[in-house]
Amino acid sequence: MSTLRIGVINWDCSVPADTTYFGFHATKSLSPAQFRDRTPYYAEVTSENRIEFPLRDQASYDRELQYAIDAGIDYFAYCWYTDEIIDRDTIDTSNPAYTVDGMLHEITRMRKHHMTSTLRSRINLCAILICSHIYSDGDMDRLAAAMEEDCYERIDGQPLIYLFGGFHPEYIPRLRKACEARGLPHPFAVFFNSGGAARPDTDYSVMDGVSNYACCGTNMDTYAELTAHLHRANDLRKGFGVSLVPQFTMGWDPTPRILHPVPWVSYPEARYAAQATREEFLTGAADLADWIVENRDRLVPAHILTFAWNEFEEGSWICPTWTPDGEPDTSHTDAFRDVVRYWRERL
Repeated sequence: MSTLRIGVINWDCSVPADTTYFGFHATKSLSPAQFRDRTPYYAEVTSENRIEFPLRDQASYDRELQYAIDAGIDYFAYCWYTDEIIDRDTIDTSNPAYTVDGMLHEITRMRKHHMTSTLRSRINLCAILICSHIYSDGDMDRLAAAMEEDCYERIDGQPLIYLFGGFHPEYIPRLRKACEARGLPHPFAVFFNSGGAARPDTDYSVMDGVSNYACCGTNMDTYAELTAHLHRANDLRKGFGVSLVPQFTMGWDPTPRILHPVPWVSYPEARYAAQATREEFLTGAADLADWIVENRDRLVPAHILTFAWNEFEEGSWICPTWTPDGEPDTSHTDAFRDVVRYWRERL
């Protein structure tokens, strides 16, 4: 049996619009009818141009985890935000410009439900630290505590973490200290190169590996053009002096956020690749497998990271989506299952 590990990025902002900052923006972006093909299956479509996200419970998240398990995913790499909650009586949640940092605790629900799920023995998880945000010592200790759990993903016994969004050099020593206090090995740290694939954007000597969050290709029409752009980026990162976790992508088209901008990120008005078919996903998977075979000595062994499970607004998803008859559209889920089967047979 293949030892290949398939990780998938998970950024879950599917929270109620009327009480949360992130839910407000996500529902606004995805509400127009033209985006119904990328609306998650658990959304409530209340009118032609309006969706809502319910406050989901454990059973709802377990259903989603089961879809991921069925797709062959080994672990979710969660954007791992602070657990520390600002006093909600002091903030105006109707103000869409309210600071992002103050609301990050809203989008920790899925990874918390993952930790308490009866399915956690069948799909692992790990953290993506967002380096543009501040983590308390309590956050570091809680992450180290999560690393003690059997469902936390490891590489050669080391707890795996990814880092994204700039680089705070103190994060790794602080997390190492928290791990040491619990008798854990130091984490295996993989930095997302976000400053341009053609050049290093930090000191990689303190890293164990490099990868990327998303392949943000512009002025292209096809998925084949996007994957060619991705393979060039994978190739360039080989020169950074550390092992590489190769990336695969399910797409890139942030049109919902161009039409309805969000405060924390912006996108150029440009041409974006069309959504791929099953056959195009499989061709992209075969191209990546060829590249992995040729570059095994430069890679973190037996790992592929995919963008993404639920970046619906940015045009990349594996999670099933909404249909008028209430039966989730699993076309991307099924296609990714076929991709994973191919990789496991080939690699």
